[in-house]
Amino acid sequence: MLSAATRSIGRRCCRPWAAAVPSTTAAAGRMECRLIVTTSPRHWDADNRSSQYGVFSSCSTHLPPANGVGGDTKRQINDRPSATTDDVGDDDDVNHNNSGNVTATNIDVSSPVTLNIPFQRSKQKGKTTSSEIPSSFDDRAHIKLKALATAKVHAEASKSAYLQLVESGNTVDDRTKALHDEWQQSEELLSHAYSQAIKYTSRILKNPKATQTAERLLLEWMDRFTKSFDSDEVITMKSEASPDTLYMNKKRMIKTINKIVSKLNNGSTSKEEAVRINKNVLPKIHVPPPNEKDYLNLLRAYSVSKAKRKGQQCEALLTNMLELAKTVAYYYSEEDRSWTEERVHDIGMEIIENEDGDAERRWRGWVRESIPKSKAFSIAIKCYAGTTQTESLERILLLNHIHDEFAKCCVPHIHGVYNDDPYVLFHSIKSLKNLQIEQERELGNKWIQKLHKFVTSNENKGYLAHKTEPADNDEREEHDDDGNNSTGHTTIDVTSAYTAVIRLLAKLRGTKGVAHDARNILDLMHKVHFINEHGFKVDEGFEDERIASIDIRTNAYNLVLGLYRDSKDEKDSMKAVDLLQKMVDAGNKPWSERNGVPLPNEQSFEYAILALSHMTDSKKAIQVAELLLTLMEGQDFIEPTIAVHNAYLKLCINQLHGTHELYDKAQEIFGKLKQMRELSPNSETMALVIKACSVSDREDHDEVLAKATEIFSQLATQEITENSALALTDGAYFHMMKCVHSYMNNDDAKKERIAELFSEACQRGMCSANVLSIFRNSVTDEEYRLTVGKGRLADKWIQNVTSPLAQKVRYTDGTKGGKDKHAQRKGKSTSGWVKKQKVRGATIEARRKEKQAKKFYKQV
Repeated sequence: MLSAATRSIGRRCCRPWAAAVPSTTAAAGRMECRLIVTTSPRHWDADNRSSQYGVFSSCSTHLPPANGVGGDTKRQINDRPSATTDDVGDDDDVNHNNSGNVTATNIDVSSPVTLNIPFQRSKQKGKTTSSEIPSSFDDRAHIKLKALATAKVHAEASKSAYLQLVESGNTVDDRTKALHDEWQQSEELLSHAYSQAIKYTSRILKNPKATQTAERLLLEWMDRFTKSFDSDEVITMKSEASPDTLYMNKKRMIKTINKIVSKLNNGSTSKEEAVRINKNVLPKIHVPPPNEKDYLNLLRAYSVSKAKRKGQQCEALLTNMLELAKTVAYYYSEEDRSWTEERVHDIGMEIIENEDGDAERRWRGWVRESIPKSKAFSIAIKCYAGTTQTESLERILLLNHIHDEFAKCCVPHIHGVYNDDPYVLFHSIKSLKNLQIEQERELGNKWIQKLHKFVTSNENKGYLAHKTEPADNDEREEHDDDGNNSTGHTTIDVTSAYTAVIRLLAKLRGTKGVAHDARNILDLMHKVHFINEHGFKVDEGFEDERIASIDIRTNAYNLVLGLYRDSKDEKDSMKAVDLLQKMVDAGNKPWSERNGVPLPNEQSFEYAILALSHMTDSKKAIQVAELLLTLMEGQDFIEPTIAVHNAYLKLCINQLHGTHELYDKAQEIFGKLKQMRELSPNSETMALVIKACSVSDREDHDEVLAKATEIFSQLATQEITENSALALTDGAYFHMMKCVHSYMNNDDAKKERIAELFSEACQRGMCSANVLSIFRNSVTDEEYRLTVGKGRLADKWIQNVTSPLAQKVRYTDGTKGGKDKHAQRKGKSTSGWVKKQKVRGATIEARRKEKQAKKFYKQV
């Protein structure tokens, strides 16, 4: 434990992203706290693509004196050469002696900075000592990393030359100014070299070493920038202690951004403002900090990586970005007690012209570039959306809340932060997985409504005005990338966001109101498409600006038709027909007049015909289905398939169930299909005809039974062996057994035939719940027990069951399981089942307790 005095020192001299650990310097006789919190992994396992992250504390006990002699604690840290030049390079390294000379030796390009961490854990089998750039890097990354190494050497040499001249007691003359300007230019070139190296290493997709290198370079750059502020004159940070976790602290983030924005808004600067200049004081040099694109390059590398904790990496980077902005904002605050008159000569106090043509202090631009924008939040959400972590939704909700708070205080002062930003909502929507959970369904509805309101609002038409790159260039892996649409405008492609909501709703088929909700989403897609084609509507007509583009595909329509098919509401039957008719009409119009309506396919007709099963008027339902079949045959762009005719046969079975007309109708359809040249009945068609025979109310039992037996024999001849299941299905066996049970008059022959069919079904792995039930009802209990046994069914008896899971059984009593049900069966080895179940139960209980403990400590 640190003493109170030590903690006070840590708060006074700490950098924003570090946890204080004291280290004594024998030569100087003082204590210094070096604080490092990093997103760099404790180890990066390239094979497993996993990492562990934590707080790194540097416990150095041999820190060099500020001036090479010792004792001067007031000299600023940028008055001595930096010690970070040995991280990246090709053939040269930098060594500093006490006189400040710089010599070139060997620069290690690949190995990160070695930290003295006694408690570090690592799964690495060995340490890499190679000074080579990883061979997996492409040529551009090699060139940029070597250029960075050269820039480091040049910056250190320029810095050392200037400091040697200053320490010699030379006054501010032309030579001093020249060396000062050379040092400043070398730092600007170094900043550019960092940016290029990060850009091209982060573009090496799905390469853990490349992502790690880009991450290390960015943190090294940020650390080099903040070190230039370290001195005894730096203000005391009034923020809370450094976070002890890689997760964001919502309260700290919101509190910090409000303080930063208030400092940015205090006072204004004009071009004519005069600054008192002391010609004997040269500006303090800072390496320019990373800009927004540098942060986004690393965040995008996280988003396409396979790291298990990439969401935490993004959160840590966003936290470090904000802390860097806070450091700059506090340092230049004239309200601070440590403010000195000399600080007005700092390079950050220069008046420069921004993009809008206004003049402002340089440090304000540094702060704005470091504040996390909406795009950064959206990529962090994307990283969580692609993971299976149990707390992923919780972290996404937190990121959304923090972003909303940022928008409240940053709009309109900080460009790039927007209320209800479409990228944030886009990836939040795609993170949803199960709308059966009430919370997720409410979130999905809220987020899609916000997204739709933003992209269809005329007030947001300037959102993409300053974009110089495709709006979705980080979505290439998900086919969500934006490009130039037909009108030539760069827009956001929101197709997958709307389609994702419809697809999630489709998983709730059968739930009341789901079909209506999905149809509403489909209508919203057409509104977005209308604006994309014509622009925003104004009094004079339409403005040639738009935000979003959308591609309404047949799949989206089919998902809605599928929900109409599974709906139990009679009104949805005709809604499905109307939606299909809308697609058919689109095929008769030119592309410009379709308003995004896609053409139907055979699945569209299949779902629409099956949706007619809910109509109470059976004659009307069959009549409408026949019209749809005729309509499909008249479409040149649709190739006829047997699936649509099978859907029509299913409709007739549902509407005419238990009537004597069903048998004749089924035979009529079956006969027409056999006469068609381009189509022929398949195994499903034959099974449906057998089903129609079994559920028809006919008096001519022998004829019906003979017809069913004939069709069943045709299916059996298609099987290559006695155990194959190519044409026959468990449904065909069930309905054939039902025909025998209903139409065979001889009880002994009936029992014998049903037992024979049951034996064949079990041999082919088709013992479904219906097959087992009809056999059980046809024999005595003793015969059933002697035939089937007691306990668990053999796995090979049920391996080819294609019926729904509700009809798949595991035990001889017709159930799927339950209490005290296990594999103990006479004549069958348990294979240590009981022991394995106990181990499995103990493992599940241990995981549950571990999750509870993790949740408890997170709350604490």
